[in-house]
Amino acid sequence: MASGAGQRIAAEWAEKIDSGELQHGDALPTYPQLAEQYGVSQTVIRDALKVLHQDGYLTADGRRGTKVFRLKRYDLPMYVLEADDRGRDAFDDAVRQQGGQPYQHIRVETIIPSPETRAALALDDGELVLARRRMRTIDGIPYCICDSFFPYELVKGTAIADPTDIKRGGRHVLREHGHEMVRHRDCIRSRRPHAREIAELEIPNGLPVIRHDRTSYAADGQPIRIMASSFPSDRWQLTYEVEK
Repeated sequence: MASGAGQRIAAEWAEKIDSGELQHGDALPTYPQLAEQYGVSQTVIRDALKVLHQDGYLTADGRRGTKVFRLKRYDLPMYVLEADDRGRDAFDDAVRQQGGQPYQHIRVETIIPSPETRAALALDDGELVLARRRMRTIDGIPYCICDSFFPYELVKGTAIADPTDIKRGGRHVLREHGHEMVRHRDCIRSRRPHAREIAELEIPNGLPVIRHDRTSYAADGQPIRIMASSFPSDRWQLTYEVEK
């Protein structure tokens, strides 16, 4: 663990990066230069930069030294993801409007739900769940894990059960089959990344993820989908608009 001086130095450089004063790819001064600047030993500097490496702020570039690692941050307007009839994937639209090229890798599984998923979908014992697992990339870089869970009997034989991209969005498929989503409940929290997130999102273990869980309900109050998303906290801001 970094000393008090090391923690203060790490916090100062994190603020420089978060504020945009330093950009992705900018080189940091050398250890000797930083040690002289702050009047501390190179050991203190090494510990400070180690904290920043663990938190995803820096990357080592071989002989070229230490550089800032801060990818483009995208805004995701959560309030429009289900709220329109555009007939296209709202996530993809949001990314393209900000200059990115989205893509998703999809796999579909039929699973025995965890107790938490069974309760959230109000399923009886023995009922199965269809899991639609997506890795969303932007310009080829992993940006989001998004897993959606549906009662299997509700979506079997539909496009949702096919591991191909649904250009118009899954919500429209549900509507076409008589299961329109009319209400959503969001739960958002920050936590350390789990093993799958570290591996698939290619993030350091010290970088927090934003976990967003959305449960969607039909008009009769029945939950028909859980969408569980993991966002690297350095790459996203989630926005909402609340009307009076």
